[in-house]
Amino acid sequence: MIRVLWAIAAAAVAAVALTVATRDPDGPLSVALVVGGSAIAFGALAAVLLIAAGTRRAKRGPKRDAAVARGLRRGTMGGAAVALVALLRVLDGLTPLTVIFVVAPFVVAEVVLSTRRA
Repeated sequence: MIRVLWAIAAAAVAAVALTVATRDPDGPLSVALVVGGSAIAFGALAAVLLIAAGTRRAKRGPKRDAAVARGLRRGTMGGAAVALVALLRVLDGLTPLTVIFVVAPFVVAEVVLSTRRA
């Protein structure tokens, strides 16, 4: 799983580097590729770090599976939040208030999904 995430992150970084090196920075396609690639790379690297940290104690079994799922979920949420914040920056709509309104639903979703069932 971690090797696949490393490959996804490397491909996203390569796509961003290629776009920055070869495209006009004002084009909408190049902006979309850079924002999307950066968000994918961030999400994949965050998932790698969270999975590595979560599976350090549990080598096998349901606890390890839960830690992997938690790391994937949090990495995906982080990548999506980065993409939305970067998109707001590109559109000149980035203010502290909009960042709070973008990030707060991800935090609430993580709190709700992380609570233990009784």
